[in-house]
Amino acid sequence: MRRLMSAVGAGALLTAGLFVGAAPAQAATCTLVQSEIYNGANIIAWSQGLQGCAGDVYWEIQSGDSGGWQVAQSGTTYYDNATQSYYGDVDLPCYLRVYAKFGTQEKLTQPVRNNNCGG
Repeated sequence: MRRLMSAVGAGALLTAGLFVGAAPAQAATCTLVQSEIYNGANIIAWSQGLQGCAGDVYWEIQSGDSGGWQVAQSGTTYYDNATQSYYGDVDLPCYLRVYAKFGTQEKLTQPVRNNNCGG
């Protein structure tokens, strides 16, 4: 299976914001950011990152195609006070959601159907 996680440049489907602060190391306010999944006619996209700090975010793309939720892909991505947009389609599961965790913060998107899935 090819890897999904492709960063989209500025001006793409989802806005990729860059928040510049005086000290990107752990700040008093640190927020895990993750948008809901956009499910268009030919693309699935979402944004993920950290606002107010830097660190590794653990993420999972979960598949719901066989009755329960299984991890289809997982990894960690380092964000330095930034949010990135990600997209995919054919290589994603037919029914999916995205989970992210940073410290005690967790985010889980609503499940969506990928009509162009690779099955």
